[in-house]
Amino acid sequence: MSVIPTWISIVGVVMTVLSPLLALGGVFLGAYLTRKSDRELDVWRHREETMRMVRWAVEQILEGEDAGTDAGVVTLRSLMRSELLQPEDYDLVAALTAAVAIDRIGASAYADIADTDIEVVEGDSDHG
Repeated sequence: MSVIPTWISIVGVVMTVLSPLLALGGVFLGAYLTRKSDRELDVWRHREETMRMVRWAVEQILEGEDAGTDAGVVTLRSLMRSELLQPEDYDLVAALTAAVAIDRIGASAYADIADTDIEVVEGDSDHG
């Protein structure tokens, strides 16, 4: 008569109970990592689309045509108030907008676009 030692039966029971729990833990870890990478990808996509819109708006403003300048300004105004623009990109977009748009459309029009906390300083022809 063969008797299974007690320690083997304990290991068998523990493995029977733990293996599904370990599998469930693996599923939760995989889901967490997938969600984290999806959030990072979403941030990257928003940033990419933001910079594409900024580039287009700046090109429109620099072309100097009235319709293009108006479209560029409207785009920048909408973008700066949009959820698409992430907080860490706001300062860059605001500074770029000021550098490009202030001489084209004037300080008063730019002040309407910019945040009320930003001070608008006009440059002269020697200093930009």
